[in-house]
Order: sequence, then C-alpha cells, then structure tokens
Amino acid sequence: MVDKKKEVDFFSNGLCFHCQMAERELCEYMQFHKTTESLWQETDKQLQSNLIDILKKIPEEHHQDTIDAYSWELHQNQYKFPDIHRESLVIAIYNFVEAELNRLCSIISESIESKIKLKNLHGQGVNRALLYLSKVAELDMSKMGGERSYIKEVNRLRNAIVHRGGFLLEDKNDELNRFVSENPNLSGQPGNKVSLAPALIEELINNLIEFFKKLGSEVHKFINS
Repeated sequence: MVDKKKEVDFFSNGLCFHCQMAERELCEYMQFHKTTESLWQETDKQLQSNLIDILKKIPEEHHQDTIDAYSWELHQNQYKFPDIHRESLVIAIYNFVEAELNRLCSIISESIESKIKLKNLHGQGVNRALLYLSKVAELDMSKMGGERSYIKEVNRLRNAIVHRGGFLLEDKNDELNRFVSENPNLSGQPGNKVSLAPALIEELINNLIEFFKKLGSEVHKFINS
C-alpha cells in the first residue's frame, strides 16, 4: 500500500497537471506532423506542375529524358522525405511518452516518499513505468487496456526502425508482422521494409492522447485519496 507521510503540494510538483501537459505536447506533435506532410504535398504538386509546363514546350522525343531528370526529386518528395519524417516521429513520440511516464513515476515516488524507486523494478522503458504506476502508485490501469496494447505494438515498430532500419523479420508469425498486416496505415511483407502512411502518425497520437486522458483521471484520484 502507498504510505503518504506528509502534506504534498501537487500543484508545485506538477503532478496535478502532468498528464494534461503531455496531451498538449502531443497536440503540438500532431500540428508539426500535418504541417510537414502538407509541405511534401505542395512541393510535389509544384514539381509536377513545373514538369508539365516543360513538357509542353519541348519536342516529344525529349520527354522521357526530362521526366527522368525529375524522377529522383519526385521520389524524394513522394517517398523518401515523408518516410524519414514518419519514422523519426514514431521514435520521437515514443521517446517522449517514455520520458513523461518516467517523470510521472519520479514525482509520485517523491510525493509518497516511497522506498521503491523506478530503477528497483525489473524491465525497462514504458513497460517498467506502467508497472510502477500500477504496483507502487496503485493506479487503476484497467481502463487503459486498449491503449496499453497499442503502445506495446508501437514499441515493436519503433524497435524495428531503430535496430533494423525498418525491416520486418522473415517470420510471418512475428508479432510486428501481424500488427502490420492488421493495420490499414501500415504495409510491408516479412523480410521487407515497413511503410508508414501519414494516418499512422495521427492514429498514434490520438491513441496516446486518449491514454493520457485516462491516466490523468487516475492520477487525480490518487491526489484526492
């Protein structure tokens, strides 16, 4: 059981608005994502418009050479740069969530003067933080089952991006391959590189905002208790 030994100012230590601030930060990630995606789209439209104008002015026998000259730049804006952007955001957002949960555990630990610290628990990253919040802080995590499951899947995706350059394992029964095959915003065959649709980032952020809303409710119950 948690042992509250002293009066704590939950406003000063940030606990009362920690999850709300995380939601706000995630909304800013969403704004950044949409702004950046629109940049690739506008750039692509401009490139194609320029190409069409040029083709109208030159003999047809030179069309293919001109198209070839533009092909790499079009590829960059349609595929390469958006892929870098989306993969980078998966890593950045997951790292942000891990840092926020670790910080939340630290604030709660200090608030209740717990002898059990986050580092004392087995595991690492988000899973360890969630274990701390459940077992030490005694927050009810049961209402977050769907979001927690989704976060676990995204962790596998993040690990594939970080450690394998986004390539999926050959095993078709691998859990990440299953997640990719079931998610309309992901594509890729076992042994090949996974591809992220723009909507995957929106899906990720929306799931995390919902997670922090539910977590915030449990934190306020903890404060009120």
